[in-house]
Amino acid sequence: MSFLSNLFRKRYPSSIEKKIGYLFSHPELLTTALTHRSAASCQSNSYERLEFLGDAVLDLVVSDYLFQKYKDESEGKLTQMRSILVNAQTLHEVAKSLNLHNDLNVDKSIDLDYSSTQQNLLSSTLEAIIGAIYLDSGIHSASKFIHRFIISSKIHDTAISNYNYKGQLLEYCQKNYAELPEFKTENVIGPDHARQYTIAVYVKNEILGKGCGTTKRSAEQQAAEAAYKRLTSSPDPQTLK
Repeated sequence: MSFLSNLFRKRYPSSIEKKIGYLFSHPELLTTALTHRSAASCQSNSYERLEFLGDAVLDLVVSDYLFQKYKDESEGKLTQMRSILVNAQTLHEVAKSLNLHNDLNVDKSIDLDYSSTQQNLLSSTLEAIIGAIYLDSGIHSASKFIHRFIISSKIHDTAISNYNYKGQLLEYCQKNYAELPEFKTENVIGPDHARQYTIAVYVKNEILGKGCGTTKRSAEQQAAEAAYKRLTSSPDPQTLK
C-alpha cells in the first residue's frame, strides 16, 4: 500500500481520545471500556472484563513505580502507598478531571448524580480504559497513561494528603460491602469567612458518623474517623443491613 493510501486511512482522534492522550488502533476497545452493562447487549460487551484486566495492569505499574522510587521502604509501607494511589476515591478524582461521565454509555435508569454510584462507575471505567490501552498496544502505552494521570505528582500528593481515616473507610467499605460510603452535608452555618460544616457519613443507608469543621474536608475526616472506628470495633462487618 502506498504512503498516500496509508495517510488517508489515518483517522482523527475522538474527543475522548484527545482527553486521554491516546489514539486507539482498535477503537472498539474504547467503546467497550465506556459501556456499562446497563447499556450493553451482553455482559461481554460491557467494561467489566476490561476493568478486571486494567485493575491488574494498574497494580503492576504502580507497584513497580513505588518499588523503584522508595528503595528503603518496607513491604507494608509500599502496600499502603499503593492502596492510596489505586483506591476508588483516587481513580474517581482522575476520572472526574477527564470528564469521563460525558463519554459513558449508560442506561438512563442509572443515577449518575448519586455519589456512590458515580464513584464506582467512573473508577471502574478508568480501569477499563487502562485495560483497553494495554490490549491495544501493550504495557508501555498503558504505563505511560498511568504515569501521566495517576502517578503524576499532583495526584500523588493530593491522594496522600486526603488519606487517613477517609481513605481507610473507603477501602474498608469497598472490601466488605462492595460499595462506597456516602458523605452528606447536613448543615452549614456562619458567614462566608467563618463557615462551619456538619457532615454525616452513611454506609448502606445507615448513618455511622458525623463531623464538624471549618472546611468540608476536615468535617469529612472527622465523620470518617467515627465511622471507621465504629465499623472496625465490630467483629462482623456484615452486621450492617
